[in-house]
Amino acid sequence: MLLDIRHIVGIILLFVQGLTRIIRESKDFYELERGIHELNKKYRNNFLRGQQKRWIES
Repeated sequence: MLLDIRHIVGIILLFVQGLTRIIRESKDFYELERGIHELNKKYRNNFLRGQQKRWIES
């Protein structure tokens, strides 16, 4: 399985940017935890869609 490094780095940078925003804006631990969970779900799905597309093309 060959991974596209640009795709991975792009997702990581967007994740870190979102994480920074969530940490700054969260008022309590529950809000922080919920925000991190949603962010993780969003970028995990983005990563998996990109990998599925590559598997189909190969």
